Amino acid sequence: MAVAEALNFRRAAGKLRVSQPALSKQIKDLEEQLGAQLLNRNTGGVALTNAGTVLLEEAKDILERVEMAAMAVRDAEAGRGGRLTIGSLGAISASFLPASLAAFRTKFPRVEVDLHEASMPDQIAGLNAGTIQLGFAIAQGVSIPANFATVEVLVSRLAVAIGREHRFARRPSVSLAELADEPFLCIGDTGHHDLHQKFVESIFAARGIRHRPIKRVNGYEALVALVAGGHGVSMLLPLNLARGKDAILFRRVQDAGDDMVVRLLAVWRKPSGSLLARQFVDVLRSLRTPTGQLTPTA
Repeated sequence: MAVAEALNFRRAAGKLRVSQPALSKQIKDLEEQLGAQLLNRNTGGVALTNAGTVLLEEAKDILERVEMAAMAVRDAEAGRGGRLTIGSLGAISASFLPASLAAFRTKFPRVEVDLHEASMPDQIAGLNAGTIQLGFAIAQGVSIPANFATVEVLVSRLAVAIGREHRFARRPSVSLAELADEPFLCIGDTGHHDLHQKFVESIFAARGIRHRPIKRVNGYEALVALVAGGHGVSMLLPLNLARGKDAILFRRVQDAGDDMVVRLLAVWRKPSGSLLARQFVDVLRSLRTPTGQLTPTA
């Protein structure tokens, strides 16, 4: 670029603070490498060939991209840019992530955020492998490694989800004993993701209540559709069901107990974890209400 813009080897060498013979050799080497003559040299000076004109425009783009890359690296090091991959628990995360993501983008507009929906064990594995930088886990549902930091971001009591035509629809609350004979639905798949079922089974077992066999469905949307259609009931967090609020109803469970309360944690590696992850956690903390819970998205 220096030679092409000056069209003079002596002036270009002076600008670059190199010797003129060294610069001439570099241009000659470049022409040999590309297999094209870039400059016409004569006693009157230097002129660009057609190939040289093309390379000059490409060189400008290349150097601009190099500067952009350097800026991106500096921004990433300072936590102002880069990419943040966050694990998601699907419907539970969807209750508060939209507001958190919007607040984070306002504060760090140059950070690209990816969401990766995965089970809690898979998120822990992803954090260890570095494929995600921030994840979410239910406190009672998975063992958190000692090298992970956590912060509680959501606390909610489980509720009964029923169809609008269900016999309990006109009641404000239902006991677990009354649910024992109901067809019960849980999200999960055989041999892998069965945390929801384990939660429900442990709640009944802790009170000595025998219930009908639990049927698993392979996703949140399927569960909502089946509950709405009267094919069973479920026990879920009421704040993660906003999308199904017109199809299903929520009723308070009369039975008390700490096992009825779900505590969601944000999880990331320490002490050398991602700066972007820690900054996202700061945003999560800033959105917490005085009761310590994130405001769910309606």
